[in-house]
Amino acid sequence: MHTPPSAAGFAPAKAVPGIPPATYHDPGVFQTEEERVFGRCWIFVGFTDDLVQPNDWLARRIGGLDVMVQNFDGELRAFRNVCAHRFAIIRRAPRGNGLLRCGYHGWTYDRDGRPYGIPGNEAHFGLDRAGRCSRALPPVAVETCGRFVFLRIAAEGPSLVDWLGPHADTLRHASEIFIRSFDEREMTWEANWKMGVESVLEVYHADTVHPTTFRKLVKGDWRCDYVGPHSRGVTSVSDPSARWWDGVAKRLGFQPSSILREYDHLHIFPNLEIGFTRGSVMSVQTYDPLGPDRCALRLRLFLADPGGLKGYGKGGAAARRMIEDTARDLNVALLREDQEESEQAFRGVRQTDTAALLGRNEERIQHFHAVWRNAMAMNGR
Repeated sequence: MHTPPSAAGFAPAKAVPGIPPATYHDPGVFQTEEERVFGRCWIFVGFTDDLVQPNDWLARRIGGLDVMVQNFDGELRAFRNVCAHRFAIIRRAPRGNGLLRCGYHGWTYDRDGRPYGIPGNEAHFGLDRAGRCSRALPPVAVETCGRFVFLRIAAEGPSLVDWLGPHADTLRHASEIFIRSFDEREMTWEANWKMGVESVLEVYHADTVHPTTFRKLVKGDWRCDYVGPHSRGVTSVSDPSARWWDGVAKRLGFQPSSILREYDHLHIFPNLEIGFTRGSVMSVQTYDPLGPDRCALRLRLFLADPGGLKGYGKGGAAARRMIEDTARDLNVALLREDQEESEQAFRGVRQTDTAALLGRNEERIQHFHAVWRNAMAMNGR
């Protein structure tokens, strides 16, 4: 059984060296990451919102492998996304609805991944039940926490609840509060995925990079805690922001979280970042590796607004759209600022052999690096 990575006994230091610069761009390191980090950890792939109807499906690439998850009459099943006939990728879009059928030759698979529809089987293949079973798609572990859907490539490992620890309760709570998505987008960053993660794990850069965006949102009194491979950072929302969001909730009938009242950020190792603002907005980001030198930032935004546009009337609907536009524009501007700095840092990291110096104010990156080192050093235990 694979031992989950952690940073047991982690204590932030005043200043420590970061991981070696080559680990951000070396193809061999990236290949090992795909196996030991993304191949063994639970990886967030989407929401049950996208898998409501029978035959709804999501397709992702995890640990160098194409995988998919599908709703089979209310039950989620996940498989490798490669046809057992002649290697075609079955699901070629990020999401959709339809039978699990390969578009190359029409092989169709059931809820157990077995091909039950093979055009010309009797004449050309002669596969009986046993033969069909031998051609079943390899399964992939799938579990949900609230509305969050996770996949794990490794056949063995901790349950999702054990992996998430106490953060499972936060995800369940968020699933009940933030039920309406109002924006979804994807950006390609010309930087290693770890640099994307690091850009959200510290606020040391807020004054210089985000003076008109994130810095105006918070007071900057950062508090951090750590559970296993994950971390949490909380900072107080600025007084003007708190008044504004409280007024929005009162006017539009939002039902904000009663416990996520500041700016609360969760890092779920390796690449899931969830931010909560005043209990009214949730941002969900992943930094998905596309190679050692590129990653895909996937962003989804939610409001604590169970009613949506219903019942607001003309003025209320316009006000809600204004709130959506404000939250979206702020998040996109913030991420564009982080993208520019991350891409510049990735340009620089390829020109040095000296590791970064991580200060006490970058303690969450210290923790992230400790977990990453542990995961990369693990064998098949």
